[in-house]
Amino acid sequence: MNNKKNILLKMYIIAGILALVGFVVFFRIINLQTSSSSDAYRELAQNQNFRKKEILAARGNLYSSDGVLLATTVLKYDIAIDFKTIKKGFFDENIHALSDSLSKVLNQPSSVIESKFKKLKKRNVQYYRLFTNIEIDLFSRLKNFPIFKEGKIQGGFIVDRNLHRVRPIEGFGERTLGFDDERGKAGIEGAAHEYIKGKNGFRHEQRITAKQWKPINDGFENIEPIDGNDVVSTIDTRVQDITYNALEKQLTHFQADHGCAIVMEVSTGRIISMANLKRQTDGTYLDNDRNYAVWEKSEPGSTFKVVTMLAAMDDGYIDDATTIGIGNGVWKFYGKEIHDETVTKSVYNIEDILANSSNVGTARIIHQYYGKEPVNFLRKIESWNIHQKTGIEIPGESTPIFPSERLVKESKLTMPWMSFGYNINLTPLQLLNVYNAIANNGILVRPRVIDRIESKGIVVKNFETQIINPKIASDSVRDKMIRMLTSVVERGTSRSIFTPNLSMAGKTGTTQLEYWKHKGLYQSSFCGFFPADNPKYSCIVMVYKPDATIGYYGGSVAAPVFKEIAGKVFLKTPLNVPQELKSQPNYNINHLLVQERKSTINETTKTIPNLVGMYGKDVIPKLENLGVKIKFIGNGKIIKQSLPQGFRIKKGITLYLELA
Repeated sequence: MNNKKNILLKMYIIAGILALVGFVVFFRIINLQTSSSSDAYRELAQNQNFRKKEILAARGNLYSSDGVLLATTVLKYDIAIDFKTIKKGFFDENIHALSDSLSKVLNQPSSVIESKFKKLKKRNVQYYRLFTNIEIDLFSRLKNFPIFKEGKIQGGFIVDRNLHRVRPIEGFGERTLGFDDERGKAGIEGAAHEYIKGKNGFRHEQRITAKQWKPINDGFENIEPIDGNDVVSTIDTRVQDITYNALEKQLTHFQADHGCAIVMEVSTGRIISMANLKRQTDGTYLDNDRNYAVWEKSEPGSTFKVVTMLAAMDDGYIDDATTIGIGNGVWKFYGKEIHDETVTKSVYNIEDILANSSNVGTARIIHQYYGKEPVNFLRKIESWNIHQKTGIEIPGESTPIFPSERLVKESKLTMPWMSFGYNINLTPLQLLNVYNAIANNGILVRPRVIDRIESKGIVVKNFETQIINPKIASDSVRDKMIRMLTSVVERGTSRSIFTPNLSMAGKTGTTQLEYWKHKGLYQSSFCGFFPADNPKYSCIVMVYKPDATIGYYGGSVAAPVFKEIAGKVFLKTPLNVPQELKSQPNYNINHLLVQERKSTINETTKTIPNLVGMYGKDVIPKLENLGVKIKFIGNGKIIKQSLPQGFRIKKGITLYLELA
């Protein structure tokens, strides 16, 4: 009897506990539904099961000035099926036709696909991934298949697009083109950020599984992304190719650590080529490290003597008749010695000082005429604005370093050493801009890498030449300097590059690097313009840390690169530009007249031919055999090509073709 009472008592206690728990749960539910905190819980549930996903806009295309595609955004697609949204009757009527169509794509029997899809439909699976990262040609086929062609709402056809930034010409100006992504902003891509990025959209998605989300429309506002505009850069692919290969050849010969070269249009400041190469562990050179032309600042050495002479001439202290005693090429100054590498005579005129790159002559001029008021020399340079950044659009330009007025006043050694390019730091682009101003009637312009912005082929913005300083020296001083720089090439330290076929003007530089802790490390440079009698282009070549046992002087290391660039740029006509097309205002090298002709491509072909008018089936296999990657749309004859005729074939380059 007692046992029975104990059991009943335990049951009553358990029932009471359960009733109490039920009451608490019921009360809590009522409280959640009526209290203000219920909104927070609803929001939590909403956030866990629904999300707002950002849809990235496709970045615009990046073109060279001659119409070659340098960078583009390629769309790839993920395809999924929402079987629940497809009405059963419609599904049953069309599943056989859909399975037949997919059988050819998936390389599976139609019956297998149909059986599988019927099972998925029976379970009303809301997100079944069918394809991942497919290209537009397959996507275009799929969206016209039975059921799928009814779209997302009726056909359950779910599309996710993925963006991939690709460069048709691999390894060609990698750091010049730059990037604009999670790494930051660099190069032309970074410079064009505001124009090329587009405007992102968003869409709402519902959680299907722990890892899968399904796009939804009902009751939600989705915004489609707006793709970015196209950017036409100032880069000329032919000149870029010339610059890249001339620099690479010389770096390889002298086993240098790295180097850069820039070619700029004198009157406009347009950068038509910019190459930056770094030695790899296997001895090859790639353009994938840094944009040395814009970022790396160093002591320019003898190339700065041009600025020193220009200032003293413009201030009226010296002219081409001024003479300076050189002695034996050694000058002791406040306990330090200044040396000349070679001495041809004991007295130099101004032209001799530049032609022989005399440190002693340059230092004595600066001491004799600015010694009492050394800040005047500094202020002269500042009045020309060459102590500041150029303001080029490319992110990451370094700030020049010049001594302060206080240091100039306190240290008697500062100005003489500055006169031949030490105690200051400039980037290659900043130094080139000074030489460009000399060639440009004294007008200092802002270098630029963007020509215009286009939207669907329509120009929405043109970039004009910007003047930093309208006159950095008088016309007479400028004319004298050009004559002296021409003399440097004809009889001076760079006479080895002299040719009667093209007049060139410029100055060599051989700078000791890290001289306070190392010996035998040099920077070889040459900066100038061509043709000297009517300057069209300015150019600088910098070679860092060449093997000194092979050579390190600017005249033998850097100057030959300048000569090769100048000769090929100026003495040869542009690639495949028919004379009758040059005069057309809307001329584009990719839009050539269609001609009826047959392919002449074979294993000896070294450059891209004019493919317009040829049949794709004839030329595509042959180009692929030569190592060219082909991307094309359409069939039949070729009507557009991304790379111009004459472009050198390199293994791995990508050629885009449009067929009629």
